[in-house]
Amino acid sequence: MKPKTLSSILLLIIAVSVIIGGCATGKKAYVATKDEELYGTWINPEYDQKNIMAKWILKPDGTFDAYSKSTSNRVFEVGTFTIADKWTDSEGNIYYKYSKSSMEYGSIENPYTYYFIVKIHATLDIAEELWSSVDYPTEFDPDNLRYNYWVFYRQ
Repeated sequence: MKPKTLSSILLLIIAVSVIIGGCATGKKAYVATKDEELYGTWINPEYDQKNIMAKWILKPDGTFDAYSKSTSNRVFEVGTFTIADKWTDSEGNIYYKYSKSSMEYGSIENPYTYYFIVKIHATLDIAEELWSSVDYPTEFDPDNLRYNYWVFYRQ
């Protein structure tokens, strides 16, 4: 066999091996459904007097509205979110890893992106969130000072 033909065959075998190996070990992207536990209205009246969101409405179309007061109907922030992963622990708590891109005060310039891990309790009425503006939290640890912590209650 000619050296040029042999090297071409070896190169092809290596390329196919890399492609197959990458596909076999790669995790498939999570595909959200229309009835995710994350969707709905989440509030925390204790945040009404703080400079943070007190109400979130997460919608199945991947958009959200945020409000500065838990009783407000005046939108403070809008944006989109993308669910990257979902899993359930042995106690029935549901976890989501998702990112939000938002435009505060209706701005269309310089959207912010935040990275979340949310733990929805097995009772489905409490959502604890860890978030960062840099990258996804690596584990759900509310005591980790590297991440911001919020808690919301289903309305």
